[in-house]
Amino acid sequence: MVSTGREGLLRTHFAEVLARESACLAGVTDGAKLADWRRRVVEELMTPPSPYVLALRQTGDVPDRADFLDRWRELIAETVDRLLQSGTTGDTHFSSGQTRRADVDAQKTAVLILAALHGGSTLSQIAKDPWPLNAALDLALAPFAATEDDSPARTGTSSPISNMNS
Repeated sequence: MVSTGREGLLRTHFAEVLARESACLAGVTDGAKLADWRRRVVEELMTPPSPYVLALRQTGDVPDRADFLDRWRELIAETVDRLLQSGTTGDTHFSSGQTRRADVDAQKTAVLILAALHGGSTLSQIAKDPWPLNAALDLALAPFAATEDDSPARTGTSSPISNMNS
């Protein structure tokens, strides 16, 4: 199949995001580094011309998009698994005395994180506020609760969902 210039450009964005994510996620070994990764990705997703924003658009060849998302999910799953193996999870215990770690599935968590990135970024771009993206990531990263913070860039300044109709 001959690719158009637009599809080729989209593949370039996919490759750039995967290269960055491969390097960045490989360095995530604890909650602080996970928080750094989160802040960087939120910043990328809130910057309209970013390759991240362009790669997550609902355009382009479906098999290429599926491959991109599957490869990004796998990078996230490897990171989640590494964090779980190292014991990097929140301090919350269940009534049985077990930590959340025993209940966390790396593959499902990776899908949840990727869904939070995709859906949260869509809502945040419409609202022009990072709050929806951060709210989605709060839930997706709940097993690693130490990664949360309440910085103004993270929390937003208003009710972003209501701003979507503005």
